[in-house]
Amino acid sequence: MSEVYHKKLHRYPSAGRKADKKSGKSGDKKERHNPKAFTFSGGIKSVQRRVQRSLDISSKREKIPGINKKNVEGDNPPPYVVIVQGPPGVGKSTLIRSLVKHYTKYNLNIVEGPITLVSSKNRRLTIIECPNDMHGMIDVAKVADLVLLLVDASFSFEMETFEFLNILQVHGFPRVIGVLTHLDKFKDNKTLRKTKKKMKNRFWTEIYHGAKLFYLSGIQNTLYNRTEIRNLARFIAVQKFENLSWRSSHPYVVALKVEQVLDSEKSVNEDKETNKKLSMYLYGHIRGGLMRQGQNVHLPGLGDFIINKIDKYPDPCPLPETRINKDGPNAGLRTLKAKERIIYAPYCDVGNIQVDSNDLYIHIPNTATGFTRRKALIEDTRSLDSESEESTDNETSEQKYEEEYQEDYEEYEGEYQEDYEEEYENKDKEEQDKFTKRKTNNKGDDSLDEDNILLPEAVRYVRDLQDAHSFLDKKLENTELRLLSSSNKNLDRKLDLKTEDEKVSSEGNCINFDSSNRNMDLNFKQKSLKELIYSDVKIYLKEKLSHRNKNSINISDRQVKNLFEDEENEGEPSDNEFSDLRMSSLIDTFRVSDISLYPIKLTSLKSLSNYWKSSNLSKIRSEKFITGGIDDSEYKNEHLNLENQSIEYKNGTSGEIANESLKSKSSSLAIGEYVRIKVDGVNREWLNLRKGVTVIGTILPGESTFGYIRMRAKKHRWYPKILKSNDVLTFSIGWRRFQSLPIYSIEDRNETRQRMLKYTPEHMHCICTTWGPIIPPNFGILAIRTSERAPNFRISMTAVSVEIQAKSDIVKKLKLVGEPKKIYKHTAFIGNMFNSDLEVSKFIGAKVQTVSGIRGQIKKAIDTNGLFRATFEDKVLMSDIVFCKTWITVNPREFYNPVIDLPEWRRLRTQAELRNELGLSVPFKSDSIYIQKQDRPTKKRFNETPVPVDIEKDLPFTSRTKNNTPKQKGSLSREVAVIMSSYEKRVANLFQRLSTIQKERQIQRIERKKVAREIKMKRRQPIEKIREAKNEERIKRRYALKGIKLQRQRKKLRLEE
Repeated sequence: MSEVYHKKLHRYPSAGRKADKKSGKSGDKKERHNPKAFTFSGGIKSVQRRVQRSLDISSKREKIPGINKKNVEGDNPPPYVVIVQGPPGVGKSTLIRSLVKHYTKYNLNIVEGPITLVSSKNRRLTIIECPNDMHGMIDVAKVADLVLLLVDASFSFEMETFEFLNILQVHGFPRVIGVLTHLDKFKDNKTLRKTKKKMKNRFWTEIYHGAKLFYLSGIQNTLYNRTEIRNLARFIAVQKFENLSWRSSHPYVVALKVEQVLDSEKSVNEDKETNKKLSMYLYGHIRGGLMRQGQNVHLPGLGDFIINKIDKYPDPCPLPETRINKDGPNAGLRTLKAKERIIYAPYCDVGNIQVDSNDLYIHIPNTATGFTRRKALIEDTRSLDSESEESTDNETSEQKYEEEYQEDYEEYEGEYQEDYEEEYENKDKEEQDKFTKRKTNNKGDDSLDEDNILLPEAVRYVRDLQDAHSFLDKKLENTELRLLSSSNKNLDRKLDLKTEDEKVSSEGNCINFDSSNRNMDLNFKQKSLKELIYSDVKIYLKEKLSHRNKNSINISDRQVKNLFEDEENEGEPSDNEFSDLRMSSLIDTFRVSDISLYPIKLTSLKSLSNYWKSSNLSKIRSEKFITGGIDDSEYKNEHLNLENQSIEYKNGTSGEIANESLKSKSSSLAIGEYVRIKVDGVNREWLNLRKGVTVIGTILPGESTFGYIRMRAKKHRWYPKILKSNDVLTFSIGWRRFQSLPIYSIEDRNETRQRMLKYTPEHMHCICTTWGPIIPPNFGILAIRTSERAPNFRISMTAVSVEIQAKSDIVKKLKLVGEPKKIYKHTAFIGNMFNSDLEVSKFIGAKVQTVSGIRGQIKKAIDTNGLFRATFEDKVLMSDIVFCKTWITVNPREFYNPVIDLPEWRRLRTQAELRNELGLSVPFKSDSIYIQKQDRPTKKRFNETPVPVDIEKDLPFTSRTKNNTPKQKGSLSREVAVIMSSYEKRVANLFQRLSTIQKERQIQRIERKKVAREIKMKRRQPIEKIREAKNEERIKRRYALKGIKLQRQRKKLRLEE
């Protein structure tokens, strides 16, 4: 029977490494065979190093807890101050205009003064361009929250950049972001990359490793690239600002606007002639702490003042309501609406407003002037055809006016279209199509009107009225009501025309306000809209008729008139405490044309005046605004109550209201409030010549007193000269800038005295003491020699305040010199050291010393001329000079000269500056000249000492006395003249020639040996190198073997474990 063989079946492993691997038991989690292996590797030192590093990282993250000021903050935080700094021509204004365009969609042509804008729902920014003078940079650095440091990459870093960085380091060092410009000047990308890397490393060296540095590639349409500006704005948005200790303890206000306060009863010229001092208003947000009326403040560049009056004012640039009303309908929006992108720049050309040193200009387009509809009065023109012959004389003048009016109309339409498209670029295409269709329709109407130029002038005037009125209706259809916020403000007021013969005149687009007669809030756009919709404030046109003159209209002649007048009587003072917004004055003149020449129906004009009645306003409010259906009776009641309270306060009938107002004045205002501060006694010239930013910094009660300020100072390493005591310096301490005379000193090693120094030490700290207003300890101090432009570094010294002293403890070494008059055994009478016995009595017991080192003590005065008796430890000689070492106290001079930013301010100058200016030489002092030392013998001669003969015998021969007497020269030793014969002369001549030949051969032999030696050295040089290398290798091997041997011996002796 044959056996059947079956193949052995393969048995898959059920356990083990392969089974686990195939079954996928391990998965992502790998089995650890040896858990003890996965611990700290490297031994104890590695563990210590890792733990130390983690502790270092955690310690770096620790910060000192700041002061919690939530209880003194207002509803809104103040805007953060962003400083744009850089040398001239680097692109500061262009960057500011680009940022303003990014945040608010405004195009600024003039960049001047602070610019406050809303950057997000929770943050506002105040952008300030840093001036290039030293005093302006110091003032700006004290209030900066963020600094945009502009650097011209094509020129590299300049001196102003490093100076401003050092100023920032002293005054708290806020956040700094670097920006490189002019990168488009690099044609080669490789050079551009190297330049970026080099400047980044240099920038990190000055600030910290990893500081952010932005690159602006170039300019597109007079602005920087949108993407780059957007990235910069994002970094600005995420910056976290910390409260600096000085700002937290000293509240301050950065003035956004400065106004002059004038007496209404006096004219401007009378006020200028009679009084050089004036009062001014400063507007701004409170920062750092509470402020109140009567508080001491300092204005840098002007002096110390007292707050005469401080009032809370409506914020011209408030945060969006979506941030305030968190539960409102728009609370969930992440981006800002177009109407919430508010900008407040009173000194720039925002909203057709421009302010110069003396006047305020408002640009009012002709298209915003109110006229009657054209189409509504077509029938009226037929009845007026008969009267057209009477107006032919005025046809040419009115034709020019019609053409110029038409040009202004088209220009305004073009500007409006650009603004409209920029603000609504994200809307649907249908709305944009509607807009373009509406524009073409308007142009069509204009083309039809050109055919009717030959119509009577009255008819054309009525059609102009119709056109402008229809233009108003179209503007009111927009949800943003752009006409009310950016056009002529005359349409915001109710027109009250009483008779047909009243004449209204309008001339020109540029209306000039004189700054001395104005007190108007520049941000009247939003306020006028608010007053129009939510209140019943009515401002009427002043009834002032123009003279009847047919040919008086000339558009090119721009007349300057006062636009507004105070609502109240001129004798009554204006009270801003009970009114949020008061227009300063009524319209004085409003010229369009002499309408008295033409019979016009009053119905069309009355329809325009009746357009702004309360019924129409309520209808517009309900249709165009979210809050239109809300009952505003409460608001009206509040407004009426405020007016009643203001009347009662003026008449003095209510004592309670007066007491409440006094309480509100004495109460403090919180952080973030927009206030108006009144300061008296300001120099008129300073206000006219004011440049840069104006800061109002408060002064604590104890900081108005003066004393000796002691600081730990060091001369700046880049300043070219060492500093000398009693040389004037300009100090920046706190808010103040003043000149003073410092004295430098150093503490002795035994810490017993402060020893005066004539000059500052090199690369070393010293103590600087000066006279000035006291300051708390541990605050930064900066000193400069001059603020004028210089080729070298201008910051002379940086310091930190240490303490305040009422009395100086600086001492100076003084050596009193005297001469012995009479000498006894251990006593001597010393003179010429003191001048009287009174001076001697003060120094009884003092130590004296001679040049040879003999010490002594002053005992008693001998005579009235300063002679005294002193005892010494040994007898002194008449040739000895006696010294008395003393220390005398040195007090710094009490000199304080505050820096005033006026041309008439006189700066204290150093002696060197005065000598250079006057051409004087250094004064000559004979005592200060070093004299040459007299020649002394090289070997000192002593008297001979007799040595006994017995001792001399035992001395060596060299030490014995030598009795070598010189031999006397006799007659035989006289020199005798030798007369040679002719033979002897020939022999001597031969020997002389032979010796000359021998010397010449010897010189040639030496030269040949020298050349042979050099050739031999060159041949042996490679052999010597090989030999030296072998010797070095042999020495290394010998030392290595010796080290191994020593190591074995140490192991045998168990010296190493």
